Amino acid sequence: MDCKDAISALKDEIKNDPKLKTAPETQMPSINYLLSYLMYLRLMRTIERNNLLVQQAEEARKKNTQIDGKKVRPQDLTRLYEIILQNYTELQQLPGFDNDADYQKEIETAMKAYRAFRCYYIAQVLTGLRRFREALAMLERSSNYTSESVANKLADKELLHKVEMLQKDIESCKFEVHADSVLEDDEEDEETKYTSSGKPYKDKKPLVDRLDEYREDTQVLTKNPNIYKLPPPMEAIPCKPLFFDLACNFIEFPNLDDKTGAADGKKQGAGLTGLVKGFLGWGKSDK
Repeated sequence: MDCKDAISALKDEIKNDPKLKTAPETQMPSINYLLSYLMYLRLMRTIERNNLLVQQAEEARKKNTQIDGKKVRPQDLTRLYEIILQNYTELQQLPGFDNDADYQKEIETAMKAYRAFRCYYIAQVLTGLRRFREALAMLERSSNYTSESVANKLADKELLHKVEMLQKDIESCKFEVHADSVLEDDEEDEETKYTSSGKPYKDKKPLVDRLDEYREDTQVLTKNPNIYKLPPPMEAIPCKPLFFDLACNFIEFPNLDDKTGAADGKKQGAGLTGLVKGFLGWGKSDK
């Protein structure tokens, strides 16, 4: 908080001083470096704080204890490592350190180490969701990050030790995920499924989708049987096309009276009219 207050005071000083506003960037390096130094201190203290939160969460997860009445989940650790990576991204973008190759390399090496931890806990989240292929892919990526960070020689010895321990955890986790995927394939081939407590396994498929499988499903006899999914899932259907006849009013159609018989009717009507006129004396010209 002290660093934050100092940064705010320095920014106000730069904003309120007219000389600093008009001065070129080449004549105010000391103020820029002072601002970058204060921001560096604030970000490093924030990273240390987040690392302590990570340590607390990891210890609670190993001991299966709760923090503030809540059980620690892999998602919580993933979020903490994501915050740390955001802090390191801000460290990379500090003004005055863009062209410092050694500084940028040190930050990038530390970021690879933290990316390895993030991928590891993302893999655990995917394992809990029974998405084993994605979990193995994330573990493989985490292993690559650990190898790169160790090869580049991390400056933080404590972080280096954690990365070395993570390499062993990744290998064991790979075997666990592979075993879980094999067990799930075996369970799908069985006619009846049972949980570890001996109770029948509740199939998520509705009965209408597995009519060709014989299975003693006690869930069908309950008040909420899984027979058909309601409402049914939406399916894509072909769209009914709409036609607009825009040229109808500009087309001259041919006369088809001779083909439809309308012309014969007109001739017949004209003949009868002439016969009546001739019989009554109409239409005669006086000469």
